[in-house]
Amino acid sequence: MIIGIRRRGVIATLLVVSTMFLLSTVSAQAGIDQLRSEVEANPGSVVAWVALGNAYYEGGQFDQAKNSFLEATALDYTSGDAHYGLGLAEFARGDFQAALFEFTEVTRLHADRFDGHFNRAVTLARLRRPAESAAAFGEALAQADPEATPEDEVQTYLGLAGQLELAEDYAGAAAAYASALETEPENASYILRRGQALLNAGMGLEALPELTALESTSGDYRVSALISDIYVGQGQIDYAMWSLERALDKAEVADDAAAQASTLVKLGSLQRSLGREADAAASYERAVEVDPRSWEAQYNLGVTYLESGQTRQALGPLQQAASLGGDGVEVALALATAYDQLSQSQEALANAESALAGLSDPELVTTARSIAGRANYRLGDYRAAAAEFAAVLSAKPSDPQAQLWAGLAAYQLGDYAAAVSNFERAVQLNPNSVEARANLGAGYLAAQRYQEAETVYSLLVEQNDSDVESLYNLGWALYSQNRRNAATDAWVSSCELGYQPACSAISTYL
Repeated sequence: MIIGIRRRGVIATLLVVSTMFLLSTVSAQAGIDQLRSEVEANPGSVVAWVALGNAYYEGGQFDQAKNSFLEATALDYTSGDAHYGLGLAEFARGDFQAALFEFTEVTRLHADRFDGHFNRAVTLARLRRPAESAAAFGEALAQADPEATPEDEVQTYLGLAGQLELAEDYAGAAAAYASALETEPENASYILRRGQALLNAGMGLEALPELTALESTSGDYRVSALISDIYVGQGQIDYAMWSLERALDKAEVADDAAAQASTLVKLGSLQRSLGREADAAASYERAVEVDPRSWEAQYNLGVTYLESGQTRQALGPLQQAASLGGDGVEVALALATAYDQLSQSQEALANAESALAGLSDPELVTTARSIAGRANYRLGDYRAAAAEFAAVLSAKPSDPQAQLWAGLAAYQLGDYAAAVSNFERAVQLNPNSVEARANLGAGYLAAQRYQEAETVYSLLVEQNDSDVESLYNLGWALYSQNRRNAATDAWVSSCELGYQPACSAISTYL
């Protein structure tokens, strides 16, 4: 071991569920000046260089500490204390790869050193290598006796649990929390964490006995909220809502606005899943009243309005969610949807592009591309619109709306053959769409396929003899076939119904 008493060091790394500390055994019992003198007097002493490195480290002079420990390793590469101190210094300097190398050397040269394995695990965690970190914590536990105190072992189990959660080994994490509870059986935080891990592992029912016992003595709303999540997983929605009401009561007693808002958001989400939109909206509104700075509350309120067709009412909460720094992707996509429905194309495009920058879910990417395509079309950028809808159709070739919009973009670009192909497919996919059939007729006209255009518009007029635009376009299909009398009848009918372009066509062409 490094000379001096062993104690928790000043370097900390935050794991998912617990704060872990590098184990430091350095001491500055002697002053740096005295230790320098000892090194100068005996430059071949590994012990003197290590002691000087310890003193530098304690004084926050990490570069000097590194140099001293390097001198010690140059004298004796097998010195575990020198490598250990060098690992601490490198970690403090922010060079985690170098720290990992040093702590790995400690464990290679001195496999029974608990502190070497522990600090190697913490360094791997800082490097975001959870599977390797978990393995290192496991090795630290194997070497815990006799070096580690019970508190050390608890911290190691917590570190192991946190890394297993990051590796999505939730059952393993739950087992690690259970081991920590053997030493501290009354620790409510560990009970809560174990319950969450069991829920994530699909074993939530196993957590209920401990959690319900804890709930009876704890004022922590999170216990009741976790019980609610377990009931949701079992399909017991009534029990889940009952537990959320208990969680809300505890949050109110604690006067914790953030906790109240969080619980109300969960309650609203449950209500929305049951189709109780009005109740969900009321819960979200209440959450916003309790904590206006909750972006989750603002976002969910906005989405509820959006889904119920209250688009203008949705904008305010969604804009608030964005200003509060909420999940950029989710909020941007919701805002893009709202602006798209309101035909505010510039805003719709900006938010759709912002969402696309962070989206990975294919379904959501397609949704964002569709919004961007419509916005580009409305803004007159038909090439960009065509590119977006080409991507949409690549993912969803059977989407009639995407086929329709792709056809519109192709039409505006003068590619009438492509437009007709898209419109024909849109009609095949949705034969009852008047919009798709009317655009197919327009495509046929532009492509000079007049008989087919006549067929399309004749069917539309049969279905609705007051369809002035179809009557007008039917006139053009007939006129283009040199059937003037029939064209006149169509235009006159359209004109008599008040469609001015038909009246102009009569005076100009007949």
